[in-house]
Amino acid sequence: MEILWICMAAMCLIIAIIRNVKYGFDEATAMYVFSVIAALMFLWRRHLRQQEEKKDKEEK
Repeated sequence: MEILWICMAAMCLIIAIIRNVKYGFDEATAMYVFSVIAALMFLWRRHLRQQEEKKDKEEK
C-alpha cells in the first residue's frame, strides 16, 4: 500500500512539473496538491505500519 502512495506522489509531481512548464502554475496547482496529499498518505501509512510492528515486537 505504501508503494502505491509513493508512486502516485511521484507521478503527480512529474505531471505537475510538465503542466507547469507547458501551461503555467495555475494549471499545475491541482497536481501539486495531489502530490503533497499522496506523499502525506504515504507517511501516515508508514507511521501506522511502524506502530503495528512495534506493538507486535512488544507482545512477543
